[in-house]
Amino acid sequence: MNIAISSIGLATAQGSAAHIAAGQPLRAPSPWPWPVNGWTTSHICRPAADLNPSLNGVARCQALLQLALAECLGDSPNAAKTPVFLASCNAGAHDFDVASWSSAFDSRVLLEATACVNSRAGRLPVFSSSCNSGMHALYAARQILLAGHADEAVVVAVDILSRSNQDNFEALRVLTNSPMRPWQTNSDGFVLGEAAVALKLERATGSDQVQLFGPTLGNELGRDDGMPRVLEKVSVDTPQLLLGQGTGPFANDEAELAAFRKYFAADVPLATSLVHFGHTLGASGLLSTALAALLERSQQQLSTLTMPTQHASDGRPLNVADNSTSPRSVLVSCRALNGSCAAAGVNRGGDASKDSSPENDPRPEKTWHTPAPTSPLMHEVLRRVAIEAPGHRPSVPPDVLLVHLDAPLAPPPQAFIGGRLLPSAVLEITPGFVSQLIARCWGFAGPTLCLVGGNESGGAEIAVGSDHGWDLVAAGNDLGLVVAQVRLRGTGDKREINWHN
Repeated sequence: MNIAISSIGLATAQGSAAHIAAGQPLRAPSPWPWPVNGWTTSHICRPAADLNPSLNGVARCQALLQLALAECLGDSPNAAKTPVFLASCNAGAHDFDVASWSSAFDSRVLLEATACVNSRAGRLPVFSSSCNSGMHALYAARQILLAGHADEAVVVAVDILSRSNQDNFEALRVLTNSPMRPWQTNSDGFVLGEAAVALKLERATGSDQVQLFGPTLGNELGRDDGMPRVLEKVSVDTPQLLLGQGTGPFANDEAELAAFRKYFAADVPLATSLVHFGHTLGASGLLSTALAALLERSQQQLSTLTMPTQHASDGRPLNVADNSTSPRSVLVSCRALNGSCAAAGVNRGGDASKDSSPENDPRPEKTWHTPAPTSPLMHEVLRRVAIEAPGHRPSVPPDVLLVHLDAPLAPPPQAFIGGRLLPSAVLEITPGFVSQLIARCWGFAGPTLCLVGGNESGGAEIAVGSDHGWDLVAAGNDLGLVVAQVRLRGTGDKREINWHN
């Protein structure tokens, strides 16, 4: 069975999917919509087109989701019955005040006034694993379809521009005030953007459809070993375009180029969505997948994927405006700051030799890797997780690790200095840090998903449509997958850690 991408909805700095496919003129970056401090490095950002600049937090997140889902679903009468897989790095958070951060992942509020609202929408958890959030939701939706538990699914990823995000990335010193120079030795970082991306998936019925292969997921356990691991296993024949990240600084870009050199010919061109959209955080991987699908569907080059220079630092060609043909096969890759990695293939016309049925999926090795050392941890709950995790490692590696938080971890008081969060605290409270911490403590290199909020009863539901919930553990069982579960119950600093594996 193959999976097809049947519909696309976008709310981005370059407009909707229809605007992008029509080749509308590219929009330039904008100044921040709020006053900047004297220590600010970057004075520019990539806000979504035609969005009220006064909107912030949950209201801004809602507006983006409404735009993307309206374009993706149109007037579909079954929209409220289709399972929805929602992903975000920071959801509706405008700052890291404990109350607003804890409520930022309430999907019932985020999806308000969209076509996906239904009687159980409040039970929908959010996939959250830094920049790979959207790719993780895409992985889960595909498993549900392959298991035959649904005929179609909607995957939607969103992240907004916020002052707290700007401050956090400034603290990490990864923002630039210059035009982006991906994969160049003088690359000094990225420009922040925002987006909502919605993809409708269905089981493929014809060879002329745009088909999805993967994503394959993995974890970085040693220096730069995550991306080579997923590229080795991704189910795609020789791609004609690589859609990577190119976030900079150059040390990150160099590692990405090295992984591509290992598996793909030196003449396969490279591109990134970040040049014209900014870094859209948890939506970035799904945005690249959507652009690849648009590219395949339109069968013509997209100006939003043209790069400002001809070659990467290692000589690999970048995708430029004078490329006259549209690639038939695109590989999308994404590496998150927390070490989570993903890769997927998007093909036009399909390929019977690359059937994406579960028996042809690459399975994790049934041996443990060496557990990765953990750095000193500030948060009390994380210290407990790191201490307890080795004693709860299964005897045999699972196929999937699923970690569920009732609510995101809030920054402890000692994480603030002068009213600003320490960079290490920023990383620790991002929900996907918990799942990656367990994977590193176990030496687990396979798919590692993190869910936030949702089902208060403690079940494994990951998506909701109509009056039925979709359960990744049940789907995994039907596909012959072993799913290990860990749940952090409660809120605040006192969490009950349930090891269900």
